[in-house]
Amino acid sequence: MIAPASVVAVDRRATVPSSEVTQYRLVRLPSEVAAAVPSGGTSERKDTAARDSGGYLGFLCVLLLSVSALPSPADITGTITLQGNPNSKDETFVAPVSGCGESAVRHTENWKVGPKGELGDVVVWVVDPKLADKIGAAIPPEVEVKQLGCRYIPHVIAIQAGVPFKITNADPTLHNIRAKVSDGPGKPPGADVPGFNFGQARQGQTDDKQLDDPGLYTLQCDVHPWMQCWVMALKSSCFGVTVLDGTFKLRSGSELADGDYKIDAWHPRFAQTLEQTIHVKNGTANINFQFDGTKSF
Repeated sequence: MIAPASVVAVDRRATVPSSEVTQYRLVRLPSEVAAAVPSGGTSERKDTAARDSGGYLGFLCVLLLSVSALPSPADITGTITLQGNPNSKDETFVAPVSGCGESAVRHTENWKVGPKGELGDVVVWVVDPKLADKIGAAIPPEVEVKQLGCRYIPHVIAIQAGVPFKITNADPTLHNIRAKVSDGPGKPPGADVPGFNFGQARQGQTDDKQLDDPGLYTLQCDVHPWMQCWVMALKSSCFGVTVLDGTFKLRSGSELADGDYKIDAWHPRFAQTLEQTIHVKNGTANINFQFDGTKSF
């Protein structure tokens, strides 16, 4: 019998031109086609079955090729840099606590700056995103904060207000997570967020929490007072955070309708938010920001 035909799915994210990438689906021959070739019989019957099955497969391949050559998703991307030197430096301190990793030497995490000024931990978002007509409600991204080595990783996150995010204890020690409203960098912590102070005593424990009101918050641990995570809760569903090389890609950016948008950038060591206007076409735009180190805390 003819073995059921199968083809391999090609990842459209591969680094080849999108016009040359075709997405295939698993295809299985109908039983009547597979049964057309018996295990024995005359060569004429085998040739006829082969012609029938070959014609079916040929038609099917043409059909798949015609409907599956899709362009790669577009993105809103950019790079953020720091001009000059910041007004502060990270500090080193010693905190010998069991269950927090092998080294008691710790560092503050105010600055993640690359050799060419690439700036990490910058929150970037579209202020008032409008989705394309063909797109339904945007699916919120899954965001997770881990407590590892008695640090919050990542140090800066962005979430959509009212959407749960995950907090995980990856340490073999007790943590508690207290959320506070923040008035911004250089200001003392604000009021506690009601109902957002809980413990995680077990390694691997994960809890879902949410912040309903847009704004700036911090996560703190009373057991390990040096731990801190900045949380930017946004109305927008289109946002991202720069990585170590200063680059970002906005979530849901490819789903935006064509038009002009305000896009903001914020870093924990700057009081002011930078803002520019971008033009989005077919879900694509590129924009760069530069922070002035002399205006930092």
